[in-house]
Amino acid sequence: MSNTVRIALAISLIAAAICIAILGEAAIPVWLIGLGAKASDVPAEGAELAARVTIGVATALAGVLLALGRRGRGMAIVVAGFIAFSGIADASAEFALDTTAAGLVRPAIQVAVGLIAAVLLLRTKPDPERLRHPLMAGTGVVLAMVAGAAIAGNVQVGITAESITRGRGDDGRFIVHDLTAGMWEDWKGLPLGETGVLEHLPQLRGLSQDQPTLVALYRPNCGACHDLFDGYFGESLSARVIAVEVPPAEGVELVESDLPEDVYCDGCVRLKLPEGPVWLAESPVLVGLVDGKVACVSVDDFQRCVDGMVEAADLQFARELDEANARDAESSR
Repeated sequence: MSNTVRIALAISLIAAAICIAILGEAAIPVWLIGLGAKASDVPAEGAELAARVTIGVATALAGVLLALGRRGRGMAIVVAGFIAFSGIADASAEFALDTTAAGLVRPAIQVAVGLIAAVLLLRTKPDPERLRHPLMAGTGVVLAMVAGAAIAGNVQVGITAESITRGRGDDGRFIVHDLTAGMWEDWKGLPLGETGVLEHLPQLRGLSQDQPTLVALYRPNCGACHDLFDGYFGESLSARVIAVEVPPAEGVELVESDLPEDVYCDGCVRLKLPEGPVWLAESPVLVGLVDGKVACVSVDDFQRCVDGMVEAADLQFARELDEANARDAESSR
């Protein structure tokens, strides 16, 4: 059994190396991308180096496991432990990205494979009479390490600067922006220019100055978001409504659902936050703006915020109408 597990681990390492070489960034554990990006002044170059080293190490370890034969039980246990550790680290990095369940499939498989292999190896021992000759095993180990180093030095991995930097800072860390309801609450009464939101949505400056405005942050695969738009924004309101889509973080795919592709909003202005960074925001968040300042925030009691902005818009229009009538009366004299 230990011999079979050892060979299976070697095959899985070779398969992982091939996938990384062919698919590039999509096949590399997230934590390794971040580690490589932080180790270099140019994140993309650091991430590519990490990928090449990973390919070389995986290939070398696979060769070592095969070269050692039944003597490789101890090394196989170490490799199984590393695979499980990599899965845990990858899952932790995915959680930092606020990923969906789909993004945790690969880490879960890694952890399961590593733990199962380690348990099987610990419960079985090879036949001492069938161990490979030390000289043959040692020669194979040296050749495997040389081959791994050669592959790491020559393999090309498809990683672009744009794919790494758009969601990360200069230090390789994921960029995280907080647009949760709690943050909006702290901004109550402040002009948008003092909140930092205009750095990501500069269009809001002009759109929120001339009339009371409702800003709804949503994700397309969120059922509560569709309920908000269907229930409150299915018909035109006197207040302006801006639908702001919150994109998934870099490398994260939205879970498929039977919901419509996007929310329905009659007469909405549609905006989207920049792709790449991690956007922390409930789904949905409704924010009311009056004179470009945050007036109300809600993640559940939407009626209060909607009624407040509609009332403010009606009062503004009534005031503007009175002023227009007064000017007309003045000019007709």
